Amino acid sequence: MPVSLVPPPPDAVLFRFAVLSKVRIRVLRGEDLAVAVRAVAADEHIGVDQRPCHVSTRTIYRWWAAWVAGGVPALAPALRAPRASDVLDPGLVAFLVAEKRADGRASIPELLRRAVDVGLLQRPADVDRTTAWRALRRLDVRTRTGTAPPLDSRRFAKENRMQIVLCDGKHFRAGRQGLRRVALFFIDDATRYVPQVVVGPSETAVLFLRGLHRVLERVGKMDVLYDDHGSGFTADDSHAVLTNLDIGIVHGTVGYPPGRGKVERFNRTAEEAILRFLARDEVDPDCMALELRLAHYLEHDYNRQPHSSLAKQTPEARFLADERALRPYPDGEELRRKFFVWEERVVSNDHVVSLDSVFYEVPLGLAGQQVRIARDVLDPKHLLIEHEGTSIRLHPVDLHANARARRGRTPPPAEPPTTAAGAARSGADRSLAPITQPDGGFPAADPDKEPPWT
Repeated sequence: MPVSLVPPPPDAVLFRFAVLSKVRIRVLRGEDLAVAVRAVAADEHIGVDQRPCHVSTRTIYRWWAAWVAGGVPALAPALRAPRASDVLDPGLVAFLVAEKRADGRASIPELLRRAVDVGLLQRPADVDRTTAWRALRRLDVRTRTGTAPPLDSRRFAKENRMQIVLCDGKHFRAGRQGLRRVALFFIDDATRYVPQVVVGPSETAVLFLRGLHRVLERVGKMDVLYDDHGSGFTADDSHAVLTNLDIGIVHGTVGYPPGRGKVERFNRTAEEAILRFLARDEVDPDCMALELRLAHYLEHDYNRQPHSSLAKQTPEARFLADERALRPYPDGEELRRKFFVWEERVVSNDHVVSLDSVFYEVPLGLAGQQVRIARDVLDPKHLLIEHEGTSIRLHPVDLHANARARRGRTPPPAEPPTTAAGAARSGADRSLAPITQPDGGFPAADPDKEPPWT
C-alpha cells in the first residue's frame, strides 16, 4: 500500500516542543510543574534564528496548555493577517502600497502628494508621514528608496591558520561592585585557536590596537581581520594602523548569523566557563588582573579542550599542526613604528601645536609652518616630529611656568659708568700689579714664541 509522506513540523514547532521537553523531564523527575517552568524560563535557549534567547514563564504555560490539549500540532503559531493601520483609511493604505511597489524610489511625502492628486486626501499634512511609514512596514513593504543590493549570505571558513582572525568584544561584570568590563578575544577562524585577550572598561580603539599588537608579537601577521562593526574597530586610528600593517579588515553585517556563528559560540563557551564567575567578591576588578585570569583560561583550558568542529582535535594542536608558515615580526622596533599615525598641524607664533586640546612645544624656527606629527596610538602622549633629520619627542607646555616667567628677552647687564674714583682705582691696580697679582704683572708667555733670552 502507498506510504503517505507527512511533512516535518516547522522550526517554530520544534523549538517550542524542545522547551516543553525540558519541562517534562523535570516533571518526570518529581519536580512540581511551577518549579520546572521557572527553572526552564531562567535557562538560555537557542532560538529559531540560532541566537540565544529566553522564554517567559507565561509563554511556557501557554505552550504547555496547548500541547496538553492538542499535542504537537497545537504548538504551531497562529496565523495572523497583517494589519496595516487602525487610523488610516483602508483605501488610502491600498493606494500607498500599490504606488510604493510600482515606484520603489518614491518617498513617503511623495506618496501622500499623489494621494492628494487622486482625491484620497485634501492635504499631505492630514496624515503624519510616520503613520504612513508604519502602515507600509506592517505590510512588509520596503520603505527605503532605491533598489536593495543582493545580500551575499554564504557561509565561509578558511582552510589555514591566520588567514582570517575574528575579533569580538564580550561584556561582563567583575568584582564585588559588578563593574562593567569588556574582553576582546582574537580567534583564528580555521583552528578556533585564541592567542590573545585584552580587557578594558569599554570597547575603544586603544584597547583593540593593544590586543592587535600582542597578537602580532606572539603569532605574527594575519591576512584579514573580521570584527563586529564596533566603535573601536571603525575608528580612524584602527584603519590607519591596519593600513600601515597591510592587513585587510571586514566589518561584520548586523543581523548576519552565518558570519558570526563561530564568535557567538565562543562567547557562550566563555560565558559559561569563566565570565559568569567573575562577578564575585574575591575577584579583583582591575583590568590587568582580569586579563591574567582570562589568559590562563585560554592557555590551560579552552585551547587544550577537544573541539567538535575540529574532529575532536584541540585548537592548540590544530594550530600547531598547520603547515602554513607564520609571519612574525623579528624586529620589535619595526612593528612598533607601524602603530604611529601621522597628523598635520600648523605651528603657532609662540612655537606651539595643539593636539586633542593639549598644547605641545616644538623646536624654534617653525612658527607659522605646517608640520607632520607622528602620534603613538598606544600611548597618546607619545608624539614625535621630524626636525633636521632627527626625531624629537614633543612635551606638553608648562603653562604654570610660563605664567611666572618674565616676558621677552632679559637685557644684558649695563657696564658701570667710568668715574674719577674708578679711574684712580684702575691706575692703582696697574701700578701695584707686581705685588697684588700672582704673575707679578708680567704677561703670560706665548708657547709658540721663543723666550728672548735664548
